[in-house]
Amino acid sequence: MKFLKWLLLIVLVLVALVLVIPLFMPSTVEISLSKEIALSPAQVFYNSATYSDRNKWDPWLETEPDAEWTVESKSGYIGSVYTWNGKKIGFGKMMVDSVVFGKYIASKIWFGDSQESSLVEWDLEQTDSGTLITWSFTSGAKYPIERLMLNLMKGGLRSSFEKGLVNLKTYLENNPPVLSELGEIERGKIAPMFALVTSAKGTMEEIGAKMEELYGILWEEMESQGLQMSGAAFSHYISFDEETGITEYLAGLPVASKGKDAGPVKSVSYREMEVIQALHSGPYDDLVNSYEKIMEYIATNQFTITGEAYEFYLNDPTLEPDITKYQTLIAFPLK
Repeated sequence: MKFLKWLLLIVLVLVALVLVIPLFMPSTVEISLSKEIALSPAQVFYNSATYSDRNKWDPWLETEPDAEWTVESKSGYIGSVYTWNGKKIGFGKMMVDSVVFGKYIASKIWFGDSQESSLVEWDLEQTDSGTLITWSFTSGAKYPIERLMLNLMKGGLRSSFEKGLVNLKTYLENNPPVLSELGEIERGKIAPMFALVTSAKGTMEEIGAKMEELYGILWEEMESQGLQMSGAAFSHYISFDEETGITEYLAGLPVASKGKDAGPVKSVSYREMEVIQALHSGPYDDLVNSYEKIMEYIATNQFTITGEAYEFYLNDPTLEPDITKYQTLIAFPLK
C-alpha cells in the first residue's frame, strides 16, 4: 500500500508539472535565422518557391536519407507542394501560400495528421554581395501538451534551421539556378512597321537604367500624336565601340500609322527585314548568354549580318514582376 501511495504521489506531481509548467511557456513558438547567399534574390527565390532540389539541402532529410519525399512545383509558385515521410522525421506537407517575387514566400506546413497548419516564411533582401535570406517558423501551441513539447523542441528546431541555411547556401552557390532559356534559333522575317524612336548611347549597365526614361518619353509623345501602339516595344542596337564599351541604340515603339518628328522623338519607317532570330525567356541580365549562342550559330552557319541587332520585349516588365517570365525576341538582320 505504501508503494502505491508513493506511486500515486509521483503521478500526481508529474501531472501537476505537465499542467503547471506550460502555463509559463509562450503560446506561440517562433524561430527566425538569417544567412547571406552570393546569388541574386531571383535565384534564391526561384529555388525556394518551387522547392527545386529541396532534397539536396533539407536538414531533416539529411538525417534520414532513405525517407520518401515528393515535390510538385507550380509555374506561378503558389500551390507548390513538398511532402516527406520517414521513420525518424515522420510525415508532413508544406505548400506555398503567397509570394512577392524575389522578396517574400509564405508557406503553410502540416505535421502528421494535424489539420492545423503552422507558418514558414522566407524574406529575401538584396545586399551588395548577394541575398540575405531570413527563414522563419511560427506555430501556435495548444495548452498543455503541445505547448510543452514545442517549447522543449525549440532548441533542436533552431539547430536544424541553422544547418539548413548552411546547406542551402553551399548548394545554391555551387549550383546556381538557371532562370533563362533560349528557344530555337531560326531564319525569319520582321514585318515592316512604323515606329517612334529616340536615340541614346551608353554602356550595357547604363542602358538598362535609361530604358524606363526613354520609353516614358516615347509613350507620352505617342499619346500626344493620337497614335496607337501596334506591337512590342523594342531596342535597335546600331553600333558598339569595343574600346569604350559604348553602344549607340534606339528605343522604339511600333505604331499603327506614321507619326511625325517631335524634339528627341523621331518618326521612322522600318522595311521588312530578313533576320536570324530566337526567343529568350527569362531575365534581361541573362541576355548576354543568349547573344553568345546566337552569334555562335551565325558564325557556324556562315551567315552575313549587318552588325545591328534588335530586341523586341514581348511582355511589359512593369506589369510582370516575375523576371523568369520575361520574353525577348532577339533578331540580327541579314545583309
